[in-house]
Amino acid sequence: MKVVIKAASVKMGGALTYMCDFLRHAATMAPDCEYVVLLPSETIPKLPPLPKNVRFVAAPTKGMTPLARVWWEQVSLRKLLTEEKPDLFYATGNLGMLHCPVRQLLLVEGLVYFSKIHRRTMVPKHSFSWRVAYTLRRWLICRSVRSADVVMTPTQAMLDELRDFVDVPSHKALVNPYGVEHPDPSPRDLSVGPKTGRSNAGNLCKLLYVSLYGEHKNLSTLLKAMPLLNKDRAGKFLLQTTADPTCEGAARTVTHGEDSALAQEPSVSAWVRFVGPLSREQTERLYLDSEIFVFPSLTESFGFPLAEAMSYGLPIVASDTPVNREICGKAAVYFSPLNPEDLARQVRRVAADASLRHQMTIRGQEEVRTKFRWSRHVQRILDIASRIGQEAVEEYKPARCVE
Repeated sequence: MKVVIKAASVKMGGALTYMCDFLRHAATMAPDCEYVVLLPSETIPKLPPLPKNVRFVAAPTKGMTPLARVWWEQVSLRKLLTEEKPDLFYATGNLGMLHCPVRQLLLVEGLVYFSKIHRRTMVPKHSFSWRVAYTLRRWLICRSVRSADVVMTPTQAMLDELRDFVDVPSHKALVNPYGVEHPDPSPRDLSVGPKTGRSNAGNLCKLLYVSLYGEHKNLSTLLKAMPLLNKDRAGKFLLQTTADPTCEGAARTVTHGEDSALAQEPSVSAWVRFVGPLSREQTERLYLDSEIFVFPSLTESFGFPLAEAMSYGLPIVASDTPVNREICGKAAVYFSPLNPEDLARQVRRVAADASLRHQMTIRGQEEVRTKFRWSRHVQRILDIASRIGQEAVEEYKPARCVE
């Protein structure tokens, strides 16, 4: 069996995490399957060594105009599929091939194009030309959905919002949660308050927010909550985050100006540390060195950091969105997404209640064990490749002569 994977948009963040872990598991679970992976040339060196049944092809997408990118995905790539003759074309990154010459699985994870809260809070702040491009891309995603044989989303909430714009029949829809690595850190002692008995002076609680910076990440609400958390002398809260508004590309977002100004305010900067970019090992140390994971993001199709935080035993305070509730369940407490006062209140509640933290840790690790396994995610895709490959054989099998 051969699978061609279009991953031409994979450069960093959750997309890179997904592709690294997916390929590592898929290559070992199906050693007889050949995987041809189309990746940006600058991304290929970032992947770990993989078995010989994974072959990389550089996708010539760097510096392409939007129109040239569409031409490559719809015309040039079609020639490659005709030559490779795969059993399955797995299109990641929301956009598939219209009238694909082979059976196609489409991964739709761009909730920013369909989310009600994002369309209400962020889209109106952009220029007219940006909104036109945004609408056109959503239209192309919907066309891709109609053309695909199977449409996969990582959460039911993502599928529900997608269905507000395009019909996805039950027979071609698949909700397939991503996996997460399962570390085995030393058990957390949550029977005492944050940092009690540790080397840090005073009663300091370390908060963590792992994410790339983006306008939908809602960093401003978290930054506004920090002075509220630290106005009392009884306990202090230090935030460490990889969501840095000064990172490369941040200036293109509509939240960059506000977030940068907030980060420089003395009542905020004294209690916020921007860190990164980090390796996986450095990120692991951050998880192990923190007490509470805070996730203010407004729009996520899955939210890898949520699953990672649960795997490390961290209690979570998350914005109240359908996706976050689907991922965390009772392993998190939730705050009104744009309300810094409510965020601060929920963080204080978790920090003050050892029993609650312990319950959240137990529930979170159970969620990870039962719901977010790479082997299960990959097996569902392999089953699809096998099933629709067999359907193709049956469809094109010559009719038996009737004497």
